[in-house]
Amino acid sequence: MLDERVQVYRVEPYADHLTVVISDAEVTEGVFDGYTWDKADDAWRIAVERHCIVIGTARYDYVPVRLDVWSSLPVFDPLDAYDHVVEADVEFPSGKLAVTGATQLPDEVEPIPVPAGRYRVRVGYLPTEQRPSKCSEAEPGDHLEYRVTMWPTVENCDVRILKQGPSPWAY
Repeated sequence: MLDERVQVYRVEPYADHLTVVISDAEVTEGVFDGYTWDKADDAWRIAVERHCIVIGTARYDYVPVRLDVWSSLPVFDPLDAYDHVVEADVEFPSGKLAVTGATQLPDEVEPIPVPAGRYRVRVGYLPTEQRPSKCSEAEPGDHLEYRVTMWPTVENCDVRILKQGPSPWAY
């Protein structure tokens, strides 16, 4: 039975520069730029700005992303199946999310509607046999599904690793 508190979206962005960006589709400050990765710890596998979260990917290719948007504290999957799990806080003031690659602009994709506000965002790196329709088997790298779980929060918490994956982790 599906929980009525969650909306599930599946997208397959092109992870150019080994990156998927989830950002507020209308905000122009506090989003991904050339310095975002410089402020992140390599162990996180993510980078965070005020209005976006940047997910490091294992492939320079189309990748599967599952986005679960909860209206309250979610029911979490056990962490056993995941290679790596990390959380951070992000604000989405417009209530419109864009899931893009590093060089794609937010207005180039259909926005995902969410209630405007601050969210805790959990990113899980899950090994998968699933292949996006446009995937190139010639590209190197592990096949992972990026599970993104979001829920509203009023607290401001730092980045937290819930399960540290192996290092090096890509290729």
